[in-house]
Amino acid sequence: MEFYSNCFNESLRIQPPVYFSSSVSMMEDVTVNGYTIQKGDSFSIDMYRLGNNPEEWHEPSRFYPERFERTDKYFKTPAGKNRNPYSFSPFLGGQRVCIGKTLVESISKLTLPTLWSNFDFEFEKGIDAATYKMPCNNLLCTKEPEVNVIITKKAQFIPIHN
Repeated sequence: MEFYSNCFNESLRIQPPVYFSSSVSMMEDVTVNGYTIQKGDSFSIDMYRLGNNPEEWHEPSRFYPERFERTDKYFKTPAGKNRNPYSFSPFLGGQRVCIGKTLVESISKLTLPTLWSNFDFEFEKGIDAATYKMPCNNLLCTKEPEVNVIITKKAQFIPIHN
């Protein structure tokens, strides 16, 4: 289940469910890296850039689930430091945490293994999985994403029981 969690997190890191957070309004003046955000100012967090920042992630466009294992060489930043804890926050946290976080994590642990056990998924001929660039998956898309995948039912249905 640990590798599944790593794959789940890596998918969310590369393609977060939403690219920008909802608007946040400051309750007091704050200065960050020389920039002052005044009380009452509103801003949004760029979730995509957090998870794809080359200063925080080795090869950020590469799908590499092992980067979430503490023993892996990619667990730290390219500079060898601990990652900023907010560099991976697809659901945010604290008072602003997404209410669907626990639901999505729980449902995916049930549905994805069932799909993988009972169906085969493969790209159409001529599409190289190693170089395929996934389309954007959020409200900012100007075109409906299209993924050319062939799904076939496995010969043997495998029920999953506890």
